[in-house]
Amino acid sequence: MPETRKPEPCSDEQLLRLFHRAAKWIVRGHFHRDAVHHAQGHILSVLGESESVSQRELLERLHIRSASLSELLIKLEKSGAIVRRRSEKDKRNFLLQLTGQGRIELAEQYRRRQQSAERLFSALSDAERESLAALLARLLNVWEAEERQREGSENGWGQIKRWLKREIRQKIKR
Repeated sequence: MPETRKPEPCSDEQLLRLFHRAAKWIVRGHFHRDAVHHAQGHILSVLGESESVSQRELLERLHIRSASLSELLIKLEKSGAIVRRRSEKDKRNFLLQLTGQGRIELAEQYRRRQQSAERLFSALSDAERESLAALLARLLNVWEAEERQREGSENGWGQIKRWLKREIRQKIKR
């Protein structure tokens, strides 16, 4: 009977390189045709989750510069995918909503994403997919818990810094 050898253990560095290469392929497979519209698609996804979103809330969720968001919103407005209306509660802020055209674009984006996901993971069996999902979920839970702990251990300084940044941004806008 032939001797079976255990596979060599994978070093953390090798695992990180593999993870990085896989992430690149996922992004390429997912957005290679639509790289220009990726950020716009992200905005449509966020707007698709709720009736309306304030421009300020969208800015905080996307973690991009105000000027970049404004440019993206102008393009989406011109294409007819969104409408911007002044908030009744706070006239300084805008509320953003998807239009019928925006919902069609969002559905098309979702369809393309599903096709990409099927193509990217077609080499895995159902059991392998479940194992991969469980491992990734476990890693993310640990990383997110560490992040929350790090933020909490800042003794409030992290919260104060974030508050100051928001205040400074608001004063600059005025």
